[in-house]
Amino acid sequence: MNSSAAGGDGKHDDESALAEFLSSLMDYTPTIPDELVEHYLARSGFQCPDLRLTRLVAVASQKFITDVASDALQHCKARLSAPVKDKSKQPKEKRLILTMDDLSKALREHGVNVKHQEYFADNPSTGMDPSTREEN
Repeated sequence: MNSSAAGGDGKHDDESALAEFLSSLMDYTPTIPDELVEHYLARSGFQCPDLRLTRLVAVASQKFITDVASDALQHCKARLSAPVKDKSKQPKEKRLILTMDDLSKALREHGVNVKHQEYFADNPSTGMDPSTREEN
């Protein structure tokens, strides 16, 4: 198998496509500002003066956020379309409301585990005198 003749042209095509893509990033303004990306890159210890790389990270971040939001929307729609056992709890209008559960499920699919704190109203001992609380 002679891969040098076939692989050489493919490598050149890949390099030219990459160079063209990187040059197109100079004309593209991503949704996430360059300053924000540079701030978080600097916090992680990464320094690069090349604006194209910063924009590449911004585009990848934008894609990740879009994918998570889209998946969360699908979870929300599935939750609303599920049959409700108690008819009194069924919403009158079908407004899409993003919940933390929808977002957590979507993030879990992308490898991010989110643990949110209990709301004060979730704890039955909230507002009680500390001496009368039953500690678990």
